[in-house]
Amino acid sequence: MSFLPEYVATVILPKLVTKTESIDLNVRHGAILAIGETFYALSQTTLPNGKKADSLVEAELGACVWSLVGRLRARQQFRGLGGELMRQACCHAVAALSRAAAPCHGLHTVDEWLTLIEECLSHEVQAIREKAIYALPLVFDQYLRDDNLMYGNQTAKEKRMQLIEKYCEQLSNTGVNGLYLRMGYARAVGSLPKFVLSENLPLVIQSLIDCTKVTDATQKWAEARRDAVLGLTEVCQTQGIVGGVEKYMDEIEEALLQCLSEYTIDMRGDIGAWVREASMSGLLSLCRQCAVEAPQLNSAARVRAALCGAAQQALEKIDRTRAHAGRIFTSFIYNDPPITNIPHHEALKRIISSEEVELKPNDAEDSNEQRLTSENSNVVLWLFPGHTMPRFVQLLTFEDYRYSVIKGLVVSAGELTESLVKHTTQSLYAFLNNIHDDKEMLKSICDTIIQVFADNLHVKRITGPMFNFLDRLLSSGSISPILEDPNSTFAMDVLKYLQLELRGSKNIYKLLDSINVLCQLIQVGGVVCSKSLGQLVIYLCYADRYVRRCAAARLYEALTLYGDVCSVPQDNIDQVMTILAETDWERDVSELRPIRNELCDLMGIKRPVLKQKTPT
Repeated sequence: MSFLPEYVATVILPKLVTKTESIDLNVRHGAILAIGETFYALSQTTLPNGKKADSLVEAELGACVWSLVGRLRARQQFRGLGGELMRQACCHAVAALSRAAAPCHGLHTVDEWLTLIEECLSHEVQAIREKAIYALPLVFDQYLRDDNLMYGNQTAKEKRMQLIEKYCEQLSNTGVNGLYLRMGYARAVGSLPKFVLSENLPLVIQSLIDCTKVTDATQKWAEARRDAVLGLTEVCQTQGIVGGVEKYMDEIEEALLQCLSEYTIDMRGDIGAWVREASMSGLLSLCRQCAVEAPQLNSAARVRAALCGAAQQALEKIDRTRAHAGRIFTSFIYNDPPITNIPHHEALKRIISSEEVELKPNDAEDSNEQRLTSENSNVVLWLFPGHTMPRFVQLLTFEDYRYSVIKGLVVSAGELTESLVKHTTQSLYAFLNNIHDDKEMLKSICDTIIQVFADNLHVKRITGPMFNFLDRLLSSGSISPILEDPNSTFAMDVLKYLQLELRGSKNIYKLLDSINVLCQLIQVGGVVCSKSLGQLVIYLCYADRYVRRCAAARLYEALTLYGDVCSVPQDNIDQVMTILAETDWERDVSELRPIRNELCDLMGIKRPVLKQKTPT
């Protein structure tokens, strides 16, 4: 078999080089891929004389291979659809030649390769960018590592510094092609070798952190922010913590946590989910590195913030994101070596046991038996809310996680997706019903719901589902001890923040959702009931006829359910319900106003006063 390397180097390789000039795109593409792989294979083969087999390649043939990129460019074969294949093939070949340590250290060749890679990094086709990202660190490692090498009038170190500055500058590009430039260069910078990053670490980290931030010009560029997070995570992995990114930990952590609040939406949906998923992975990677290198850096605040972020995402509405968050959360709990300062660590292990997440490897003797089992029925399937919700709802027990869990539950329980709402509400109500005897915890959970509402006023992503969530919660009976407590301010707080949210709003859907909540508040009685009725009767004369009709229908239903506990005089309830049922609420408002005022008198509440427009 000793003749094979010689045959490949002297017969096969020249034929492959010739085929790179073929007019057949597929032949040309295959030949370029084969050249790179052939060179790498020869470089890994040792001849009987101790030399590497790539020494059999003639200098003239080698020169043809080194100049391949330039010759394809001269023939304009990087253009069009065929050019996409050529770019991928050439990046693959450049990577293989770099791995083979091909002796082509000349300025012209390396510049040609780097130019091609840089063009591919900004290409709109992801597969092309990926090939360039793979090739770039190999070129740096092989041809720009030795500081004594000269490229024109520059040393290799000066050229490295120049290239890094250029790449980091592209991370702030807001031009026409800025999205793809940021995506490609963020990943490329993250993939660079340690010796390159170490020389420019402050610039690299700050540029990537800036790229993760939402600005007016880049609001819809979630993919770029995702790739910046991935790049930042890779830099941390490459550099290490101690002696690496230790002094930048606070800035990196803050950027990653900020990315957990990315909820950018465009016509494709919640594209911010990509950023949140990358951020969770980054936080886990960072904490794992600290657990190995510097456990003291896993501070209580840092770990708590990461766990709370993952817990919230594990309860939100996108299945893929929820599954990813569930796996991240369990990875935190069961990391080896253990991640310190996890709040209520042992309790979390009881809620999500190691057997349920298959973290313990199977013994060798059990492998055959395991193959016969199609599925372990005890394993948590994080993709399904029926598996996820019952476990994460139990985190409401712990104050550290309560706010984040409530925030996630509000979004899921207030959604319109039937299966998600079903599993979320069932899990939540079962938990709340089980703690009726623990009045303090129930009160704390209700206070947290109010806090989430207050903190997110006019945040559409939260307040939209919040109205549906409150409607379902109030009608479920799961917080009845709070609603029946005369000293509780929960119902009054709900009414207060609902009115603040509606102030100045012309959103019909929000008004309709608020009607449901107001009708549920009638059951509380007293001042809350009177104020809720006062708001509802305003809707009976609202400009939009559909709002009037819905308000009347919902109020009728509410009085049917809660008539015996509301503040309406019992003698008048039947008359009120008769008027609500028999009135045509689509008539002109001027005709409806006297009827509405009669209802106010019967219910014992003040008549609404029409606001007079101030003269200009």
